[in-house]
Amino acid sequence: MHTLSPSSSYSNKSHLSYKNNQLSDHENPTDLLPTPPPSPIRSQQQQQQQEQHSMTATLEANNRILKAKREGNLKIVMIEFASMKKQHIPLTHHTYNLVLDAHANLRREGTPLTHIFKIYDEMIRAHIPPSGYTYTILLRVLCKRDVEVQKTVAMLKRQSIRTGNVGIDDMNQLESEGNLNRALELFRVAVKDPSIYEEFQVEIYNQLLRVLSHYGNTVDAQFVYDQLQHSPHTQPNSATFAALINLMGRAGQIQSALDMFHTYTSIRPTLGPHDASYVYNALVDAYLKCNQLDEALRVVKEDMVRDDVKVTVIPYNSIIRHYCAQGEMNKARNVVNTLLQDNHKKTSLLPVADASSYGPILSAYCQSNQWQPASEIYTQLIKTDIAKAYGNLANYALLCITHGHGQDAVEVMKDMHRAGLEPDPILVTRIVLFFSNVSDATYALSIALQSMSPRTITKGSSMLLQTAVKVMQSATLVQALAIVCTIAGPLGFPIVLANALIECWRQDNSHHKNNKNDDAPHHQANKKGEIDYAPLIEAALMLSSHQPWLGDVVIDLVDHYHYVPPPHQFARVLACLQQYQLVEAENKWKAAVATTTDEAETLSNQVLKASMRGHIDTALTLMEQHILQRGFIPLPEAMRDSIAVMGKQGHLQDALRLFQLSMNAFKKEDTRSRYLVMNSILIVYAQQGDMVPAKQYYDTIKQMGYFPDGNAYASLLLGSAKCATDEATDALTIYDEAKRHHVKPTTFFYNVVISKLAKARKLEPALRLFDEMQQFKIIPNCITYGAIISACVRAGSELHARRLFGEMLSASSYQPRVGPFNNMIQFYVRQQPNRERALEYIIEMRRRRIKPSAHTYKLLMEAYSTIAPYDMPTAHRMLHDMEKKDKIQPEATHYATLIYSYGTLQRDVKSAEQVFTEMNKAKVIPDEAVYQAMLDTLINNDKMERAEELYQEMLQNIHKSCSPYIENLFIRGYGQKGFVDKAEAMFEIMSDNRLLRSTSSTTKTTNKNEYIVVREPSTYEAMVQAYLDNNMISKAKEILDMMVKRDFPEKVVAAVADLVLE
Repeated sequence: MHTLSPSSSYSNKSHLSYKNNQLSDHENPTDLLPTPPPSPIRSQQQQQQQEQHSMTATLEANNRILKAKREGNLKIVMIEFASMKKQHIPLTHHTYNLVLDAHANLRREGTPLTHIFKIYDEMIRAHIPPSGYTYTILLRVLCKRDVEVQKTVAMLKRQSIRTGNVGIDDMNQLESEGNLNRALELFRVAVKDPSIYEEFQVEIYNQLLRVLSHYGNTVDAQFVYDQLQHSPHTQPNSATFAALINLMGRAGQIQSALDMFHTYTSIRPTLGPHDASYVYNALVDAYLKCNQLDEALRVVKEDMVRDDVKVTVIPYNSIIRHYCAQGEMNKARNVVNTLLQDNHKKTSLLPVADASSYGPILSAYCQSNQWQPASEIYTQLIKTDIAKAYGNLANYALLCITHGHGQDAVEVMKDMHRAGLEPDPILVTRIVLFFSNVSDATYALSIALQSMSPRTITKGSSMLLQTAVKVMQSATLVQALAIVCTIAGPLGFPIVLANALIECWRQDNSHHKNNKNDDAPHHQANKKGEIDYAPLIEAALMLSSHQPWLGDVVIDLVDHYHYVPPPHQFARVLACLQQYQLVEAENKWKAAVATTTDEAETLSNQVLKASMRGHIDTALTLMEQHILQRGFIPLPEAMRDSIAVMGKQGHLQDALRLFQLSMNAFKKEDTRSRYLVMNSILIVYAQQGDMVPAKQYYDTIKQMGYFPDGNAYASLLLGSAKCATDEATDALTIYDEAKRHHVKPTTFFYNVVISKLAKARKLEPALRLFDEMQQFKIIPNCITYGAIISACVRAGSELHARRLFGEMLSASSYQPRVGPFNNMIQFYVRQQPNRERALEYIIEMRRRRIKPSAHTYKLLMEAYSTIAPYDMPTAHRMLHDMEKKDKIQPEATHYATLIYSYGTLQRDVKSAEQVFTEMNKAKVIPDEAVYQAMLDTLINNDKMERAEELYQEMLQNIHKSCSPYIENLFIRGYGQKGFVDKAEAMFEIMSDNRLLRSTSSTTKTTNKNEYIVVREPSTYEAMVQAYLDNNMISKAKEILDMMVKRDFPEKVVAAVADLVLE
């Protein structure tokens, strides 16, 4: 969409006038007479007012974009950006910088930069000159993307060598992006304007030089370095010289590398504290690239020791790679042995060998097809951290196969799994198909599937299924059943697997008919319960519509294998046999069912009834004495429901006891019954928040070849939310896994997932799931509507919220609940303040006889006290009305609302203090929210001494949480007053350790244990702002550096970095 800049408004009006002068057949010429122009004075006033209005609109829109960027919501950033253009709000260079920075920081890693440069090109077309920060954003993201491309191309090349699959098109597409060339073009444009490139920090130059070093591009590197040398505000640092030396070495210019190194050593004392080893390591690497091994060794053994530079394993690894590239693996091993021997000394001087030490040697042996020495090195390699050594492990596994050591290749997959790596489907296929023995191949396949993530299995499902089918071609029926049990869990039971299993049965059946004495062992094995023939029935059932094998399979299994149908299978097979009028098979199928089924079912239902009535002892007695002691097998559905009921009632140990009794009762081959009760106990533990056993049962269920049901997935999500950092991501991950494995979703499942998405303001996926419910004929209940309306409210979508609220009220399943009403009221109180709209929902609540909650009254008080014009008498009256009309006792949070309005919004400290006093008289104990509102009042109204007194009073009167928001107020207030030392003191007494407790408070008047206040991102932001308020830029950067070292999301850190950079 075309955007008009402010400077083009005149030409736009002229264009419109021209269009209006082209009369249609139905227009009157007099209607188009021009209006007399206003007086020049009025015109100037209007222009000034218009400019002021435009500036205000731009500022407000930029603030909304900044807020969305800090929240990590790129979609909202682009919605706000598009809205500005649609409303013709002037766009500034700051607007474009915010949007570009949001894309640079929030883009998914590995994606091209197409969208970023569309925005930049639009900026240029709009004649908005880029600033230094614009170029900084673009150069940084281009360099980062080029490194991503380098790594991906290198990975594809290694993979093509290993597997023979050459992804030329992928590599060409990646390399054609031209990220480095575009970065250099931008850099050359930027340095022509001193006001722009003066803003560049040294890291921008270093990033360019590091990327150039990969290509050995000395010409452009020299240009970049020259600009850095002439910069008035920044100078080269150690990283600059390391990049340049590395580049010169790659280009084969060792003398240039030495000149650069000598320049570095001459100014090293002036560079401040830094790690000099990176520069010396670069020199070692340069010597090696120029084939001067002796000089490289001299730097490591003599120069670094003489110059007191820490010697790490990095230069030794460079030397090892050099030897391996020359085919001198023995010399490379000597280097490693030297390190190992030194490490065993009491005073070790040399570094410890790591995975990058052994990896090149192993790779060289694999390429030269030397299995024995490769195995020796592999034994050493796996003692190190091999988390990034997948390529070397895969190469060794293939070498093992080449030399006939298949079991060693399987052990490699186990080592991968232990290190958090996973074999790719091509490697798995090569290893599995190596084995001629079906049992060995099945074992290898099971190890591989245990080592692979669900995503990798899904991506490689076609290849893995083909592999399984190839193994089954030479398998007996028993072996084929084992293969199906191995692969059906992770991959399901597709038709191709069913066909292969039926074919194995046909061949096996034909063999036994021709050799009647051979089938005895199979009969005996089944009597022992060692073989589960249920998958064979399922395969025949799956193919029954177009292959006539079901009747024959049933007769064969019942007559020859004494097969007893499990309850879940009996009815389905019977219906199919009756449909195709397979009378003989039908009769045999019926006769195979145990005669005790009816009595066992009756007793099982009695266990469930006793559980539902809370008679737990009776339920367990029935199970032990009347079912198990009489040799009956309980009905799995009744046991499943009984376990769930006991868990909901809080009888965890009794639920566990019933689960254990059920597991002992069900035969090992009756996997469905065992799955049902295990799924139920998983739900019980997850809903109790006891995630360790819940996840253990989850893993066991998957090993059995099943997956949790929808309610179990939802319970896992609820339980893990207590320790998860990104609940929305967890919700979508669990949703995707459940959907991938065709788990039937439930209303409870959708409610939980939508609630998590609502909490994270992920409206689009929440709406998608809500629509999906209706597609699957799953009826949303009042909790569903509350969750989806909450998602709309949090995301600021008034249209969706009102539509869904109306849909909820008219739904046949609607049950009156206060929650959705509170959501809508909150929307019109906090997000789009509109008192009249908020009160409409209050009136509708009353009309429907829905009782307000304490939170409803808080929102109602906010509607009167925080939306101008303030109506404090009515807000105050709510304290009386809630008690009189709805029997709700006022809580501390209601008083906090009044205090915040009086003190912070209206700057009326006296009235705020009167509310605080009134609360004490009402014997309502102040909580942290009240103290926060009162402290915010005092700090905002320049009463720091009184605030400090109240803070100490709070610490003595309540057990304060570890939340830092009150302390953040003080840091902000101290910064604004110029009391930087006090802000620093408040910051220092806080901790970065969430688990840390202190036996002494920050005051000397209490001895009780209290949580130390934990710094959050907002704390770092407050401290940075305090320094910036006092023009202490370097100090602000130090705090930012501290924050970077914390494990905060990148987008959160970027938001604070914006403050410093702006």
